[in-house]
Amino acid sequence: MTPKEQSAFVDAYANNVASVPSDRVADFVARYESGEDVIYSGDYTSIVDALGVWNYAMKFAMTQEVTA
Repeated sequence: MTPKEQSAFVDAYANNVASVPSDRVADFVARYESGEDVIYSGDYTSIVDALGVWNYAMKFAMTQEVTA
């Protein structure tokens, strides 16, 4: 995920889930994307769930661009 995509994810999370402050979401996503072994517990569970949906949506969007 590019830094721009990370920022878009943090904004989408803040506007649609917002159970974790944006600075913590941004920190988690940056650590996750860097390959750091992060612990998925507590507040972070909702971020990981949201990342799964985000990544699936991005993959879907890319397949639509290829077939268009």
